[in-house]
Amino acid sequence: MMIKKTLQLSVASCLLAASQSTLAASFVLQDIEIKGLERVAAGTVLSNLPVAVGDQYDDRMSAKMVSTLYKTGLFEDINLSKRGNILVVNVKERSAVGEINLSGNHIIESKAILEALKRAGVAKGRPLNKAALARIQKEIKQQYLARGNYAADVKTDLKPLARNRLAVNIKIKEGKVARIKKVRISGNKAFPESTLKALLETGVPGSLSFFSNRDKYSKQKLVGDLDKLTAFYKDRGYLHFEVASTQVSLSKDKRSVFVNINLHEGDQYRVGKIDVASNSAVPQQKLRRLVHMKQGQVFSQQALEKTRKDLKSQVGKQGFAFSKLRITPQIDEVKKAVNLSFQLDKGQRTYVRRINIRGNYRSKDEVFRREMRQLESSWFSKEKVARSKIRIQRLPFIESVNITTSPVAGTRDQIDLDVTVKERSSNQFTAGVGYSENDGLLFNVGLSQNNFMGSGKSLSIAAENSASSKNLRISYNNPYHTVDGIGRGFNIFYNKTNADEADISDYQSDAYGVDVNYTIPLSEDDSLRFSIGGEHREIKISETSTPDHIKQFVIDHGKTYNQLLGTLSYIHDTRNRSLFPSKGQRQSLAVEIGFPGSDLQFYKLKYRGRLYQPITDDITFAVKGRVSYGKGMGDSKQLPFYENFYAGGIGSVRGFDHNSLGPRDSNDTPKGGNLSTTVTAEVQFPVPFLADVKGLRASAFVDGGNVFDDKFDADEMRYSAGLSMTWMTPLGAPLTVSYSKPFNAKDDDETSQVQFSLGATF
Repeated sequence: MMIKKTLQLSVASCLLAASQSTLAASFVLQDIEIKGLERVAAGTVLSNLPVAVGDQYDDRMSAKMVSTLYKTGLFEDINLSKRGNILVVNVKERSAVGEINLSGNHIIESKAILEALKRAGVAKGRPLNKAALARIQKEIKQQYLARGNYAADVKTDLKPLARNRLAVNIKIKEGKVARIKKVRISGNKAFPESTLKALLETGVPGSLSFFSNRDKYSKQKLVGDLDKLTAFYKDRGYLHFEVASTQVSLSKDKRSVFVNINLHEGDQYRVGKIDVASNSAVPQQKLRRLVHMKQGQVFSQQALEKTRKDLKSQVGKQGFAFSKLRITPQIDEVKKAVNLSFQLDKGQRTYVRRINIRGNYRSKDEVFRREMRQLESSWFSKEKVARSKIRIQRLPFIESVNITTSPVAGTRDQIDLDVTVKERSSNQFTAGVGYSENDGLLFNVGLSQNNFMGSGKSLSIAAENSASSKNLRISYNNPYHTVDGIGRGFNIFYNKTNADEADISDYQSDAYGVDVNYTIPLSEDDSLRFSIGGEHREIKISETSTPDHIKQFVIDHGKTYNQLLGTLSYIHDTRNRSLFPSKGQRQSLAVEIGFPGSDLQFYKLKYRGRLYQPITDDITFAVKGRVSYGKGMGDSKQLPFYENFYAGGIGSVRGFDHNSLGPRDSNDTPKGGNLSTTVTAEVQFPVPFLADVKGLRASAFVDGGNVFDDKFDADEMRYSAGLSMTWMTPLGAPLTVSYSKPFNAKDDDETSQVQFSLGATF
């Protein structure tokens, strides 16, 4: 820009000097004549001149006139002359861009290049700015270089068109992406080159890594790799380690990249004397236990960082959230040891003055305050704030929560907490007609509130009518029946089942009952749940189609049963949220009992486990498993047939028909079993191109499982793999669609590649 201005002023000075003889005397302008215009209107030139007809004009005004016209960017040459009292302005217009033609570009879209040109002032109809064009040409090439196309070339060709216009032709030769052919590490003595190369993202992919980008060179990726090498060595005591130099070279055809990394390891150091001093009330012995190093151990930067974090966290639990820790290392070059001095200054204790709940348009403040482990007028604890956030995130009617701190004006030891929540709809009324691959045509109506009247309580009334079942259920739950967090709820239900329509052993069952349940928190992550209730059930059979094992059960025990049922469950839950968790686990162990005094006595043991581990911010690895076993007690030697477990379909082993796996009855129909085991491993990720859609996730999975009669047989396990997508619908129920293919289906197995379900899934 400075060069451009200098050139303009120089031209103006030359023109002024050339015009000295012509414009030497002062005179009154009688007229202004403009010559050389083709596209620019005369009015545009006149409006930019600092003089007008009738003004007194002298040669001192010429430089300003020329400079003003140059600043318009419309002209590449300007000349002033005089004819009598008429000022003659001779101009040569800059050529305008008539068209822009791109060729050879495939990696970078034409639209992106044209937008970049337009932002730089190079566009159709505008005067051509050659400097801007050259700059964009260079930037386009840099874009290709950043992608690894080192042989890329960008050339610009200008061709004249009618009416002083130019065709701008940008010809791009992309070339092929350069690939890393060799990475060499030198200077290493303590560790073999193969170990160090395994740490790097930059390198030559293995023979089975067909889709790897490991051999694509990137300066940013190489910088990250050098940081990994540095961290690796410093975690193993090499305090003076450094990357001495790196060389990146290209082959002559610019298609191969060679990387050389030169290291200086230095000596290995061990931990010397450790001293911990603090002015906090935490006992010295307790602080020393938080030091993750011992004298004589190899010094580790990672262990030092963990020590720093844990020492500050320990003091933070007592309200000193802004403590300071000074670590003073003293290096003994003779003994090759590092003496460490930790000086912990607790600072000033910080209190929470007020907790503000924001964004809760449906829920009462109390619903969130009772989940807070950080309380008002108490010491500020980062640990308690983090725990409070997780508890609120687990509420089924909360989509997201954010907790921030703000200082209280006029004080140094008080802060306010702002808890901002985003609620999801908790009130659903549903009525409709649908179709299920298992039950055929079904009708349903329901009213459900997970957050009844904003109180955090749940209430639901649901009815369903299909070929295989007719259900009516009324459920209520109050998670805070007592101020101590003991929850209480009840269920009233009626169920009529036609098992034959569900493609399992043929029988009909009418049942109704009620139960009361309590949930008792044992700790932040653990709870105990028990329920007790009664059930009346009547079984109807067919003399022709009901299988033998059910007929025999009815002969032995009759058709009508009055049951006193109870359940006891232990639950361990560390998930960060209830819907689409990304880390943590949920384990549950339950025993269900038909108590003595019931017509049928039995027990069922159930284990459920889910583990979530983040891979990236958006991708989660999950493992889910369940094992169930049941047995009769007293006069009942076997588990009642209607309590059997089933497998197959969404929720167990996808790719196999719903409830189709396991033992068969005398009619060659699935009858279920008293032992069930299923396991799932999956990678969960946002749906491509729909990542911004809330409540939508996809997964790639492998399922395994089956049901058995008493004895587990590993050879009978069935496996499948596929893709699945789950959407949390506006109705509040998850809709899951899966495509899967069995690994080891046998000839008599019933398979189904595409499956779906609407409702809770395991």
